[in-house]
Amino acid sequence: MADMTAKNKILVLGRPKVNKAQIVNSIVSQTPIDYATSIDDSEDGAKIAWSLRTRYYQAQLEFWVDNTESLPSSQIEHMKEWLANPDLHSEEESSDIPVDPSIAQLQEHLSEVVDAVIFVFDPADPSSFTDILPWARFAKFHIPGVLLCVAVSADGKPVEVNKDEWFEWCVANGWEWLDLTDTDPDTEYTVERLREALESNEWANMEPIKKPLNHDNPPAAIPEVAEASSITTQDTTTAEPQEQKTKSEWDGFDDVARTLDPACVEAMHQALFSGEHENDDMAGVLARIRSVRDEISQMDQDKARTRAAELAMAVAKMLT
Repeated sequence: MADMTAKNKILVLGRPKVNKAQIVNSIVSQTPIDYATSIDDSEDGAKIAWSLRTRYYQAQLEFWVDNTESLPSSQIEHMKEWLANPDLHSEEESSDIPVDPSIAQLQEHLSEVVDAVIFVFDPADPSSFTDILPWARFAKFHIPGVLLCVAVSADGKPVEVNKDEWFEWCVANGWEWLDLTDTDPDTEYTVERLREALESNEWANMEPIKKPLNHDNPPAAIPEVAEASSITTQDTTTAEPQEQKTKSEWDGFDDVARTLDPACVEAMHQALFSGEHENDDMAGVLARIRSVRDEISQMDQDKARTRAAELAMAVAKMLT
């Protein structure tokens, strides 16, 4: 049973029939949205448990899927004004965002358990974006770890409208914009990005995954393992996908560590996880790791392999 008091809830909000439950299903199952299969999310208050497990941590989360409520005309007009002027509400002026007192009180309680908000709307119905107003206030006052604004087609068909003003509003107000109606095959707007944003959050109940070393298999040859570590660079012409590496290669990685300079591994560890970064969140850690990987991609092959191994060992040290 989910812990009702843990700050591990993900609010998924939008009007009925905008595929909210289908989006959640795609995130959990890691499959594309199936517009041919209808999932009825017209009922209020659906709850979907999610056992999130990454390479480095696990967490028990819960999606709370709910419908947005109709706003009074005065609030609709205020949201239209805010959309036209994305900088209308600075942090100092957040108290001016109009919501009903009952909604404000509800948000006080939700802030204790909710750390992510996914707002879903259909660009084919532009007026539906105004429903974000109460949750824009929630974001300003309570600052959840993840804020996602998702444009989705209710029927899966392309939506030919100008979405620039929604994008600009999201950028100005701290929401990540994800246009799932984008038909570009190289688009960065995907369900995978939705999941990645949730995985990068520092959930209150996250637990590191500590993998014990397996000494049953003979160690792999060091050159072979070193080549495996080169997958952290951008040279994908010879490296196999990480998940296809054999178990013996990873079991022998502790032998590779013996060839590294411990001082270099410690320096990498300090740069990523210690000192001024000790109170940083998971997103900050991932950003620094990506920066190191970008540096590795610019090195020659031998230096890149050594640096990649140091990075792997520094991350492993944090998890032990």
